[in-house]
Amino acid sequence: MTRLHRLVGFLGAVVLGLTTVAVTAPAQAGRHTWPRGQVTYFDATKDKGAVAAAAAMWNDSGVKVHFRKIGNRRKADILIRNTHNVPMGCGSGYATVGYLGGRQGYVNILHGSAKDGQICAWPGQTLVMAHELGHVLGLNHTDRRCSIMNTSHTNGVAPTGCLGDDLGRPGRWWCRGPAQKDLAVLQKMYGGKAKPVRADPWCDAVPRIPASGPVTAVIDEYGGGLTLALSRAPEPALPAWLPEWGFGAPGYEVHVTPGACSATQGEDSTTVVDANVWTVPVGGVETVTTYAELPPGVSCVTVWQFDRAANYALAPATTLVTYTPEPLVRLAQPWADAASQPAQRLNGVRPAVVRFDR
Repeated sequence: MTRLHRLVGFLGAVVLGLTTVAVTAPAQAGRHTWPRGQVTYFDATKDKGAVAAAAAMWNDSGVKVHFRKIGNRRKADILIRNTHNVPMGCGSGYATVGYLGGRQGYVNILHGSAKDGQICAWPGQTLVMAHELGHVLGLNHTDRRCSIMNTSHTNGVAPTGCLGDDLGRPGRWWCRGPAQKDLAVLQKMYGGKAKPVRADPWCDAVPRIPASGPVTAVIDEYGGGLTLALSRAPEPALPAWLPEWGFGAPGYEVHVTPGACSATQGEDSTTVVDANVWTVPVGGVETVTTYAELPPGVSCVTVWQFDRAANYALAPATTLVTYTPEPLVRLAQPWADAASQPAQRLNGVRPAVVRFDR
């Protein structure tokens, strides 16, 4: 766990209520895969973006099966609609499984609102729709591993089996969709060659701060501290559904690294010299004094802003400082080793230098 996440976890003003929602209860099951590897659908929902994104997850898999949207409700292989006929309300759905021999299948999903949080905002709706379309293709539930076909998701963020110990992903969501093993099962059913899934399964669900505000730094004369002036950059407005997952106040993280500006946000290393929340409004300047002993030469000060959802800015602010130690000056010590010095005359009289002992 990074210093930042310990900090925001401690300072969090909102207690996270983790809600696990059953994603679906499969309806009628078909016995066959879809002929010609194509499934046409008619979208009668208010969740057009979620439906299109979920269909694209399966269409981009490399497996020889494809969802195609058409404008004829009656001729579509499946009808996707908003309804209250779902097992657990917001964040859950209901779908037919596999090819039904010519009969029209369906996907039911409840259209939620922003007040219901991320569960029924577009990230959660996309997860539920991707799960339901997996049923349409013939996949069943599994809770033995991370899968889009897990029986539940948590807070509309990710399938429950994919979270592990990482429960705090405010403002982010599991955009990977099908797992690699999901695609392997589908490949056996339809053929083709499954593509590798995206390496980073997480995507931003809210806009990031474009760049951290400018920073200036003044080094003290002893090289043991810096006085920083951090400008607080504007932060994009967050959607109404996010406060449920808000960790609290936005803030900043300061790194100091010798030489190049090589610091990475969130690293819990000795280069992190400060992490705190803002005490000034947007546009204000925060004065910060740090006590990190600087090596001789050039060091880089890197500042990463983060929002109240604990997401870092897309770019840091940096400035360079140069510490040049003062040269050491040896003080005169005539009393220390007078016996080793040539005898000097004082007012014409040679001083007597006598050993203490042999």
